[in-house]
Amino acid sequence: MTGAFDDMDLRDLVDLLTDEEKRELRPAVLRVLGRLPSQEVLRRELGRRMLNV
Repeated sequence: MTGAFDDMDLRDLVDLLTDEEKRELRPAVLRVLGRLPSQEVLRRELGRRMLNV
């Protein structure tokens, strides 16, 4: 059954959730996003790795 969801966009998957499920997941998602490095850090890291190839 999970194979049916493999090709779906994240936005489409979220639309399958109820409003209550979205409210429950929101704090956890925000915590994870807060731990991720900024786009600038990712860009610099990618640039550094590309120079080392």
